Amino acid sequence: MPRFLLLMLLLFPCLASALPTLENTQLYSGTASDCRDVDLAIWQHPTRKVLVKNDIKLERVQLCNGGHYPIFQVQLPYDPRGQTKNYFLQLYEQMRAANGKWPYALVASSDAVVVYVSYPKDDGIALDYESYAVP
Repeated sequence: MPRFLLLMLLLFPCLASALPTLENTQLYSGTASDCRDVDLAIWQHPTRKVLVKNDIKLERVQLCNGGHYPIFQVQLPYDPRGQTKNYFLQLYEQMRAANGKWPYALVASSDAVVVYVSYPKDDGIALDYESYAVP
């Protein structure tokens, strides 16, 4: 957990109780359904190569919504909400090609945030973030 977030939770314990647990985020209560884990020992997909190439540690992958919505639980080298726009925009472009423009979620356990990534028809990148409580 980042030191700043830990410090904030220690100074303001009410913040921790205000955040949902990962299982109670919008990701699992509304966006994704019928999720199944993939076996990382044998799972091969172009998105895996992109994540590895970008120094992202893959912890878990779930395929949801009929296999069309992947959830990548990862350890990111940077906070996706921080001053690292160049790194993440390049990553999202690479993931667009590797995942066939399908939307997906990155669960950044390193930062306790879900990053929802989608690609509107205008070739833009749509991002949304949801923080969650770490047990």
